[in-house]
Amino acid sequence: MAAAIELFAAEGYASVSVPEVAARAGVGLGTLYQRFPSKEALGNAVFRRCKRAWAAATLDVWPDAAPPETQFSLYWERLCTFAEKHRDMALYNERNPIGHAYDAESLALRAELDRRSEAVLQGWVKADAVADLPFEVMAGLIHGSFQRILELPVPPRRRKVLMRATGQAVWRALAGR
Repeated sequence: MAAAIELFAAEGYASVSVPEVAARAGVGLGTLYQRFPSKEALGNAVFRRCKRAWAAATLDVWPDAAPPETQFSLYWERLCTFAEKHRDMALYNERNPIGHAYDAESLALRAELDRRSEAVLQGWVKADAVADLPFEVMAGLIHGSFQRILELPVPPRRRKVLMRATGQAVWRALAGR
């Protein structure tokens, strides 16, 4: 699984072959196909692993009673920590390198995570803390900015500084300040 995540994050699902994944993992092709009967099954397994890890790190224990700015700051901090610990998963999630059909389990997970994320953002709108923008725009501001800094070829210490500044700028943009 780690080999597939690494390769899909770096090169995209469509660009990676199953033999490449097996070689990177140090297992035989037959062994990989015993676990994942197709490349699509492997792609869905990677999708679910990465999305569930992200949710566990960022959304699963949510401070509902905290003010929106505090929620955003906590989310951004959790997102950055997740990326530090699980860079390949974070890159995979941000690049969303899907090139296969989602199976029913992946579709359900994606819908659930979108629902949860949208509820948080709509809570910020209802609290009049951020501009009333479509969910996709707010998510794009947050994750597009995060992805851009995550992908920069800079040392980890510099990335931390840039991430901090980016989080502050994203909140100001969402809040209309």
